[in-house]
Amino acid sequence: MIRQHQKSLNLIHRVLDCVSVAFSLAVSIRIQERFFPETGSYGAPDSPLLVFAAFLLISLLHLLCYQGVHVYRSYRNVPFWIQAVDTAKANLTAYGILAAVFYQFSLFVRVQVVLTVFFFLNQLVQIFLRAAVYGGLLFLRKKGYNRRYVLLLGENPVTSRLLEKIRNSPGFGYEVLGCIASVSPKAPVSWLGKPDILEEYLQKTLVDEVFLMLREEDGEQTARYIDLLEKYGVKFSVIPGAFSLLPDRMYLTAFDGMPVLGMRRIPLDSLWNSFCKRAFDIVMSLFCLVLFSPILALAALWVRLDSPGPVIFRQVRVGLDRRPFVMYKLRSMRVETESMIAMAKEGDPRCTRSGAFLRKYSIDELPQLWNVLRGDMSLVGPRPEIPSFVETFREEIPSYMLKHYIRPGMTGLAQIRGLRGGGTSIPERIRCDMEYIENWSFGLDLSILFRTAFRLRTVPGKEEGA
Repeated sequence: MIRQHQKSLNLIHRVLDCVSVAFSLAVSIRIQERFFPETGSYGAPDSPLLVFAAFLLISLLHLLCYQGVHVYRSYRNVPFWIQAVDTAKANLTAYGILAAVFYQFSLFVRVQVVLTVFFFLNQLVQIFLRAAVYGGLLFLRKKGYNRRYVLLLGENPVTSRLLEKIRNSPGFGYEVLGCIASVSPKAPVSWLGKPDILEEYLQKTLVDEVFLMLREEDGEQTARYIDLLEKYGVKFSVIPGAFSLLPDRMYLTAFDGMPVLGMRRIPLDSLWNSFCKRAFDIVMSLFCLVLFSPILALAALWVRLDSPGPVIFRQVRVGLDRRPFVMYKLRSMRVETESMIAMAKEGDPRCTRSGAFLRKYSIDELPQLWNVLRGDMSLVGPRPEIPSFVETFREEIPSYMLKHYIRPGMTGLAQIRGLRGGGTSIPERIRCDMEYIENWSFGLDLSILFRTAFRLRTVPGKEEGA
């Protein structure tokens, strides 16, 4: 239920943002006409449609900037000023883009007053709206709505203190489901059972977050807990008291002033890094769609003439945060074999004549540029898998589900190292994926794209499915 509430809240935020941008822009234009007429004239527009298009484009630009800076993430347990600063960063980015565009067309002098007034007015309006939403959510959470369900694993000397902080902060909306530990905890929390019930409990119960309340001597138990939580892709943090078997890239955060150790430092958790990667994906996917459109058109015509059936093959894959999405490819196999989801290899008899050629040079994957533009995928990242494969691999491979921390990609570190599809080691691919996730940089993305361009011929073991 918490995820449904978050989606609804994000939709409300986006609608309010559009209204805020449009309102602030209209007021800013009136202010210039009223008080600064010498800087430019904004008389009655010749085309209301053009005015509407301009307002729409500016609103969409701001929404894109807000998305890039992760303004729509949950601010449940952080001070309001952090949300205000994030909003200001997004508005400043949008201001810079608009200023650059108008300067390029020699219009900046005319619109500089409007842009400046618009920036400050929009920021004030948005702070007001977000403060109202923030206050409203605090009120609702205190009344028992919009809860976030957390589970405690183990018990250490600070468990009682954490529970006290949760009880004293009803505005955060945390609800403790209970504690799984070897013995009944001394802290005032419901005991759910011993550690051997954890997997069954995760399968049957919605858990939004887990706190590992373990002692240093519980190293072996910590390892089992971590394996299970990563197997099911459940977010978790370690409360100080368990320091063994932790990864190198742990980081310190806080829960209402109490220090909490996060398990993995992921560069793309940075708002700026995420924004840069997403902006690059949008620009390059648009560019490539235009550049390769003649090739796509010819390939689509060949597929249509070569064998009966649809030109585009649609297949459900698992993406960011374990969410399924529909991935698009040019159909390269006979329609009657589409239900066979075994990984295809070079010379696969299921391939059509056109499909064998398209797969050889990876032309069949060009429609995934649309997935990148939509936000389902990125140009670079772990390759997405079919849901049935995900269920199998997460049972067999430790840390497999961690690849879903970021958007899947059209290409990745594993692919340029020759680890692609059937006949390659899945654990090796996951190690490459985790190396990429934990060491991401913009330069690494460029390097992978550059090296991919020189690997157009498919190695044996083409991607799974059609």
